[in-house]
Amino acid sequence: MARTLRSEIDLPTLRISVDLATSEAVFAAVRGRRRPTEVARCPVADLGLPASAVELVRDADLTVPVAVVTRLATAAEGLGTSPLPPHNALWLEFPVPRGLVHVLPWERLLAGLGRPLFRLPFHPVRPQKPGVQLDVAICSSSPFPAVRFDPAEVVAQLAHQYVDTPGRHVTVHLFTDADRYAATCDAVRPMLGRGDVVVHVPADRDAAARRTVARPAGPHAIANPWLTWMLDAVEGGRLDVVHFVAHGHLSDGRGALVLAGSPTTDEGPATFVEAVEVIELLTRVGAVGLALSDPPGSDSAAGLRDLADYVAQSRPGVTAVHDVAADPGGVQLGRSLRTALTPSGPLAAPFPAMSAWVHPLFVEVTPDPEPAGEPLTTNLRTLTDELMLRKDGRSAFLHEATRKAAVEVDGDSWVASASRSIEQLQMSWLPYTADLPVDQAAVDALNSVSALLERHVHLAYPEEAAPPPPAEPAPPEGGAP
Repeated sequence: MARTLRSEIDLPTLRISVDLATSEAVFAAVRGRRRPTEVARCPVADLGLPASAVELVRDADLTVPVAVVTRLATAAEGLGTSPLPPHNALWLEFPVPRGLVHVLPWERLLAGLGRPLFRLPFHPVRPQKPGVQLDVAICSSSPFPAVRFDPAEVVAQLAHQYVDTPGRHVTVHLFTDADRYAATCDAVRPMLGRGDVVVHVPADRDAAARRTVARPAGPHAIANPWLTWMLDAVEGGRLDVVHFVAHGHLSDGRGALVLAGSPTTDEGPATFVEAVEVIELLTRVGAVGLALSDPPGSDSAAGLRDLADYVAQSRPGVTAVHDVAADPGGVQLGRSLRTALTPSGPLAAPFPAMSAWVHPLFVEVTPDPEPAGEPLTTNLRTLTDELMLRKDGRSAFLHEATRKAAVEVDGDSWVASASRSIEQLQMSWLPYTADLPVDQAAVDALNSVSALLERHVHLAYPEEAAPPPPAEPAPPEGGAP
């Protein structure tokens, strides 16, 4: 849970929950292990949320009473600074019961506090950062004629921010509606030469349908034609970040992406892509990041934030929702990328157009240190043994050659995909706090899987690898093998 990271790293945190007995939103301030102090409360209706989960949530209706903001500002000053950069950051925690308060754009509504806001993840496992080569896919679809935006212009602005990420060689793959293919090529032409930008030709409609039918059914199937197109286009290659520019939808408390029925036509009904299918895509390509941009003219970002929250609950990684209308040039997106991905270190300014779920150590440790040089910069030492974490929060189940190949081997996604799967299984199988018992069978299983993966990495990339691990894996010692 988010409480584990907040407690162990002594983070200044605002907790927002719902009192079911009174239908009130409850705001509390807390730092580290201290007892939360209630700061304010107000009826949930005063936040602009509907009385029922089946009703439409419109971003334009979402607000925070001035009196609540004033009290939160006073409480935030009393919390002090963060022990990790950005030192003026505040961290958001949404403990249950929480209703729909997590879908509000708190970063915009509380911008007056003057501090960057980050949302705490749901498990202390920290994902490994991408290497020097950064591979990104941006998918844009505009299925609603009444609120249609120009995907070519938007994806070009977003691609520009990725390409200009310092310290990285960036390849950006672009996927747009068929009728915007030529315009997208023209829009990104000026940035060619600063990075690799590939605008993919929309898949043939009938061929895409045949591939969808041929794919196996079941809980891990990917059936949406946009997602299958992306998978086919990268041909087994790794994607570090997957970025969608699309409308959101929130129904019965479940968020979804809204895409055109097919990349080749905007006729017929739109398709809804829910979190399970997005998570499967991220796992297959080995992605560490998911970004969702709410396009201009949309009023459905609440659905995107709920989808992002679900993804953050299900897998370690960085998840973000970006408001294009509030950040038309993508400047805040670029600043967020530099905060999370580059050796230049974090920036201290607020990002009101960004909602980001990120591990505190993912922001702080840039770049990832080598195993021998890991700094003891956190208070997570108490968790390393019990939860099988390294000293910087990364999974101790990933061995050296696997960690190296996952970010340094160009092209193949299988090592990164398997690494993300192990992180996700650790998140699912092991407790989120040292106060709970560890299932030794789960530890043994994860050790076996990680050792098997390490041996396959040695076989596939012998020039990249150190000496192979022993045939029979041993549990990590001290959380830092």
